Amino acid sequence: MAYLALYREWRPKNFRDIVGQEHVRVTLTNALLRGKVAHAYLFSGPRGTGKTTAAKILAKALNCNSRDGAEPCNECSSCRDIDQGLALDVLEIDAASNRGIDEIRDLREKVKLAASSGKYKVYIIDEVHMLTTEAFNALLKTLEEPPASVVFVLATTEVHKVPLTILSRVQRFEFHRISSAGITNRLQEVCAALGRQVEEKALQIISVKAEGGLRDALSILDQCLLQDDPIRVEHVYQAIGMVGETFSADLTEALLEGDYGLVLSKLEEGVALGRDPRQIVRELLDYLRQALLFLAGGQEPLLSPDVAERLNHQSKRAGLSKILTWINVLLKGEGELRYTSNGRLAAEMIFVQTLYEQDKVVCDEDQKIPAISKKPPKSSESKKETAEESQPANSAHLKKAEPIEVGQADFSVLLAKWPEVLEEVKRKKKSTHAFLLEGRPAGVIGETLYLVFKDGYSFHRDKFNQPENRTVVESVLEDLFGRRININNLTEKEYMDLHQAKNDTQVAIKGLTDQETRGITESEEDCIQKAVEFFGAELVHISKDR
Repeated sequence: MAYLALYREWRPKNFRDIVGQEHVRVTLTNALLRGKVAHAYLFSGPRGTGKTTAAKILAKALNCNSRDGAEPCNECSSCRDIDQGLALDVLEIDAASNRGIDEIRDLREKVKLAASSGKYKVYIIDEVHMLTTEAFNALLKTLEEPPASVVFVLATTEVHKVPLTILSRVQRFEFHRISSAGITNRLQEVCAALGRQVEEKALQIISVKAEGGLRDALSILDQCLLQDDPIRVEHVYQAIGMVGETFSADLTEALLEGDYGLVLSKLEEGVALGRDPRQIVRELLDYLRQALLFLAGGQEPLLSPDVAERLNHQSKRAGLSKILTWINVLLKGEGELRYTSNGRLAAEMIFVQTLYEQDKVVCDEDQKIPAISKKPPKSSESKKETAEESQPANSAHLKKAEPIEVGQADFSVLLAKWPEVLEEVKRKKKSTHAFLLEGRPAGVIGETLYLVFKDGYSFHRDKFNQPENRTVVESVLEDLFGRRININNLTEKEYMDLHQAKNDTQVAIKGLTDQETRGITESEEDCIQKAVEFFGAELVHISKDR
């Protein structure tokens, strides 16, 4: 007997065996139990998630001679014929190959014929989005007025390409990507039934690389099982053409060192092992994705323990800004790699560009920007020096710390407590902490703390401006300092413009005559400063026409 692939041998035969689609199972079984089966269904979702399988189980349940509740018996002649693809009343049509109007017209004629078994005729149209416009129009009439004993099941991976006229006449089920844990559990069942020894870590890697598709996972496992027991992680990498997580960790280490020669040498090493440069870039992106999730959301990486420890250390060493820079460059380059004829040269350029952009970010961070002050500092020179020394590392590029109004926490105290602010924000909401890391306290005016984000990081500034992120930080500041402190987020350019506007106003006020400045109180000066923040610092004299 010919060998049967694992994904075919282990295809579910009952609703209860379908993995990860509980919402579909419950609805279809209830419809069968209550006799409320619709005349047309649309199953949409990613490949390998069980759309066609569910359609065949539904067809068996509708025609089974000894149904157990909603489940087919899988023993009667009808169930066996459907499983073997021999049933005359269950027709599976590939729309990619039969997409024209003639094929659909032929289907319409056959629909009128009664089922040979006296029960239901089930038409399963796979990849229905491939039908032509004319074919959809021809199918529409049948869906509007189908014979009583006919059920249509349309399956597609691209539901957005299905006309609304079709969607409005079917019951729609969205199949989800299956979780890695769900896939891993099923793979363990298969291995146990086959008596094969496979490392759990290897099964987890297969589950991740299958990207939510159980069929793909079973196909990968099928190939790995050609190796001798026990099946290890390296066998999985060999089967799917990966260089391995250790190689990606080494490549990340080279990026952290900022050594162009070392990075290119690692790339050469991977190519020498017979790996496609495109695959090397893709795997590095997968590795950096896990680093990003670890930094931003605290999600533990799905890697072997030693490599996971390396990734955690590398993530903290690199920081969110650098990780984002790498991913941005690599993603753009990976898209271009698909269309180049010289993948090796393109990969080399991508890695050089990655380091080059990293160096630019470092240069930007080294540039200093002045701090905002509402009034000249009243503290002594010794206090100024102490305030400067107390600034945390992420504020090292700022000039001297400026005090804020009497009765409020000194700005130097705020800077000294900034690491505590970061830690408390991280405890409350890790995603907010990730965005806050890219902002630096620059100064305080009144009750407002100014956070400055580097130019080019407007995305982080905008995300931090969202109420769900801003309120977290403001509540932490209020808890630490016992008063409400509002936050104003600026890019470096906006900050410099504001600082320049403040200087221009001071110069303009000094240039006024005694008569013009007479009566300007401290509170009025405050109003002028606030006006500068909103409208700019240009001073206009208005005189009456004579």
